[in-house]
Amino acid sequence: MANIRVLCLELGILPTNTYLVWNEDTKECLVIDPSDGPEQIISCIREQGLVPKAILITHGHDDHFGAVNDLKREYGILTWLMKEEEETVISIHYNLSSSMGGPRVIEGDLFFLDRQSVSFLGTGMTALLTPGHTPGGGCYWFPEEKIVFTGDTLFQGSVGRSDFPGGNGPQLIRSIEEKLMPLPDDTRVFPGHGPSTTIGYERKYNPFLQQGPGETLI
Repeated sequence: MANIRVLCLELGILPTNTYLVWNEDTKECLVIDPSDGPEQIISCIREQGLVPKAILITHGHDDHFGAVNDLKREYGILTWLMKEEEETVISIHYNLSSSMGGPRVIEGDLFFLDRQSVSFLGTGMTALLTPGHTPGGGCYWFPEEKIVFTGDTLFQGSVGRSDFPGGNGPQLIRSIEEKLMPLPDDTRVFPGHGPSTTIGYERKYNPFLQQGPGETLI
């Protein structure tokens, strides 16, 4: 198991959780959902002595990719996201930027397939397609370290909105039940907004996961 560390920066107007994830032994780093505030992200990277290797986007809403282009220019790194989310990030309608302070887009460089496993930071990571908040939202699971980055799919005591373009409430609940709830109880959950939690806590206490058959709270 790699010596992985996670640092959360709350950035942007909402604010949004930007994560720096690195191997303490090699200092290789991933940047997950870099929100507005590239100067703060770059400053933190320098303070920690990190070497960015890639950007991972959980989903294509504007508040989760505001610093992507600046980081790509600074470090020459590539942006990964789920293949099904490609249309969202290049559309000012679907990425919500037209209603969040000014239209802007990004382009993905590399795309994950559902349940694809890759090696980052000297350990394994599995990309899980979890549509519902957006058509191609994804969660990034590090099985050996028992950590998962859930974007706006799953929060502490809540789930993502499904009333944005491309959202689907019942599909979101199915995604969580089928892709996230099977993970071990002690898996730490790092969401796109708010505090961290665990899979076990959400399985037991999240009200959106307690409805009966055919019901939904979305």
